[in-house]
Amino acid sequence: MKVSVTELVDVVNQQFQQSLFKNLFCTVENQIHFNINTIKALQLLNEQKSDEFTNEDMDVLLQNIINRFFLTFYRTDPYINFNAEDKLIIRQIYLLMLRDVSKFQIEEIEKRHYERICWFIRKTNPGIYQINSNSDRYAKHFTSAEYSSAFQMELLGIDRQHLKEPILDIGCGEHGYLVRYLREQNLEAFGIDRLQIDKDYFFNGNWLEFEYGNQRWGTIISNLSFSSHFLHHFSQKDGLDIYYAKVYMKILKSLVTGGTWIYAPSVTYIENLLPDNKYLVSQSLIDTGSYKTVIRKL
Repeated sequence: MKVSVTELVDVVNQQFQQSLFKNLFCTVENQIHFNINTIKALQLLNEQKSDEFTNEDMDVLLQNIINRFFLTFYRTDPYINFNAEDKLIIRQIYLLMLRDVSKFQIEEIEKRHYERICWFIRKTNPGIYQINSNSDRYAKHFTSAEYSSAFQMELLGIDRQHLKEPILDIGCGEHGYLVRYLREQNLEAFGIDRLQIDKDYFFNGNWLEFEYGNQRWGTIISNLSFSSHFLHHFSQKDGLDIYYAKVYMKILKSLVTGGTWIYAPSVTYIENLLPDNKYLVSQSLIDTGSYKTVIRKL
């Protein structure tokens, strides 16, 4: 019996949904296993002739796997970080699993696969291993929300009439509410988020790897996104805060003269280091009990 790419994609989605929030590093017993549909699909793949599954089929399947893999981890812990190289590694990990199908029994395939996944997470995000190496069945979960455009405008005190174009929303979210609202107001707005897709005025990507450019943006907005992650990694002392500091300066460089970066929460320890002959920095209390920052490039 031949198994189609569409059927395999459905199986992949079911497997990741079943694994959502479960603790990969539980010290008592393994919490993540292949479900019955995954097992059946792997068995069918083993019986299927190699020429019945094209390279194009494989690319579609692997791309779906990669997307669901990262989405599953982002939903569990939004502070987790993966870069472009990590995507290539995950592709290889799943290719190895598919190649194992013709060599090992299901139990061994499962064991080898999740050992590779554990290695990958410990290598790329050691902090995730540290907070989850315990007897809890479910991974430590951080709540993340996407806010309406009206809420963001009010919270950050943004006056659309005084926004300098073009506008970039860093961490615009899967739905890009603020970007869409500003577009409806005939403003040239763009958004970047790892949950977005590259289409029209949205960029899919890691904000640590994004090419912000030089004197490109009139206004940059980042609400409870870039700076909150910056502060998180600084408190974790995991080394990623160094990258955030470097990108922070790249973002400032990408502002045109007279341009502004509006964000919350404030990152006082780096804001205090900015030269006052180049940047005008102001902080103000917002409803969440934290502070927002507005930086104008002089």
